[in-house]
Amino acid sequence: MMADRDVAVSAPSALSPQAETRGIYEGWKVLALTMLMSICAAGPVYYAYGNYALAFSAEFGASRTAINFGYTVVMLVGNVGSAPVGWLLDRWSVRNAAVAGAVGTGIGLALVSVATQMWQVLLLFTTLIAFADVFLGVVVVNYLLSHWFERRRGLALSFAQIGSSAGAIIFPPLTAYLTVAVGWRSVFTIYGVLVLVLILPILRYARMPATMPAVERLEGDRVAAVHASGKRHSYATIWRHAPFWIITLCTGTMIGINGGTMISLVPYAKSIGMDVATGAYLVSIIGIAAVSGKIVFGMVADRIDLQWAMRGALLLVVGGQVMLATATPLAMQLGAILFGLSLGGMMPVWGLVSARVFGLASYGVALGGTRTAMTPLAFVCPMLAGVIFDRYGSYQIAWFCYAALALLACAATFLKPRWAQPLEAR
Repeated sequence: MMADRDVAVSAPSALSPQAETRGIYEGWKVLALTMLMSICAAGPVYYAYGNYALAFSAEFGASRTAINFGYTVVMLVGNVGSAPVGWLLDRWSVRNAAVAGAVGTGIGLALVSVATQMWQVLLLFTTLIAFADVFLGVVVVNYLLSHWFERRRGLALSFAQIGSSAGAIIFPPLTAYLTVAVGWRSVFTIYGVLVLVLILPILRYARMPATMPAVERLEGDRVAAVHASGKRHSYATIWRHAPFWIITLCTGTMIGINGGTMISLVPYAKSIGMDVATGAYLVSIIGIAAVSGKIVFGMVADRIDLQWAMRGALLLVVGGQVMLATATPLAMQLGAILFGLSLGGMMPVWGLVSARVFGLASYGVALGGTRTAMTPLAFVCPMLAGVIFDRYGSYQIAWFCYAALALLACAATFLKPRWAQPLEAR
């Protein structure tokens, strides 16, 4: 299985017990890399887009519909592209995939700095810049880490996902400052160079582990067994199993609700008489709470039932959305905290339960397949909030709809007993 793939045979810490005592386990270096990949995949592409919208509107006279189209298509490309990329990762070099992501995203961002019309910006975002989500995002990150960690996989996946939350905290204010200081075109040049620099650590650390003694001792003897004898499933096989659709429904519900909530909080605050800064503050609370949720989940993920972890995350969504709908400042802050905690827990659960059910040999197919299959939810949920507001003049109905959807997804996890068990155990 691993013969034609990049393996970390040159890693001193994974060659022998003596070498291990002199250095850091190579998996922790890979974890640090994936955190950087998550920051670069999310921060300058997604979370800074609101800042870009103002610049594009002023520079090109573009409508908000045209500007938002770029964001929406990047998200859709990330979802739809995940299935072929997941299939590719099971057969190709994960290092080459990550390098392609950094090259495409970096060049795309840099080229935006010389765009003269809005259609050029949209073309770059929906092609080269979309490489960020496809080749640097959650599918590649989870795939890489899950091969380096077995016993502490939950901890590793949780910390890697902190990178995306860090991007939400860092890049919006950084982009606002740099736009004033050097202009929006220079901002894209800076971010393009920043992503291209990521190629250097990718070349060094984005490698698959060999089944070597240090890896087995640190992460459990099952690592060797999984690498050596894992069964590779096709898309047709995994689509026929209920766990695939349960995972897709639960994770897709969370991602869809997150999209709808994040783009609606600021206008929601304004619609109920609060200022724009209050809505931005709620977005920041969600980002900070998500980091906290990932840290807490990382500490307990490898010791709890993943079925109940997923149910718990969905129930937190229910509570968070109901609190947001109350339209009182304190309750809304509590709702933002609950929702952030749920988001922080759900993303690592997705990676963990996919690895357990489908195995590492089919991990790329499982992650990519679920990400693609959840595209309708990821698209409909944000649109739902806008349609409801246009029809009724209120976002509160949307929050209750989101709560009901999360509750239905939670109920679906009880329909199939022991759905989180490996396919081979059925």
